[in-house]
Amino acid sequence: MTFEPEGGPIETGGPEDRLLPWDRVRDVTGLSRSTAWRLQQVGDFPEPVRISPNRVGWWESELTAWKATRTVRGLPHPKPLARPRQPKLIQTSRSPRRKPEKAAVVAVGGVSPQPEAPAAPATAPRRRKRPASADQIDFGF
Repeated sequence: MTFEPEGGPIETGGPEDRLLPWDRVRDVTGLSRSTAWRLQQVGDFPEPVRISPNRVGWWESELTAWKATRTVRGLPHPKPLARPRQPKLIQTSRSPRRKPEKAAVVAVGGVSPQPEAPAAPATAPRRRKRPASADQIDFGF
């Protein structure tokens, strides 16, 4: 593959061009092998040239042209982190009962409503359970 900068295609493999092994490519580009592979997959990095059955190299001129296409950018401004959402507590039969908040009682027609008598417990539990904290999630297992 011939990497084409803005000025047009460049000649690779000339008498002054060299095939570089990966260690030199890493030093020239500063990329990891996996990042270079990902860039090759989208066509944004020079393809390697097969030298022998178990050896590849990259043309130095293509790497130089690739570096010339990179622009110097400032660091991006990070976006502020979103506040984490509060966990949703699920009410089950095992969940501790919360006392309802006292609402303001409004007299209708001049007669004030009578406060309700507290309900008597139906039956006592057979065994004692450890009370769960109010902010724990009960999965009902």
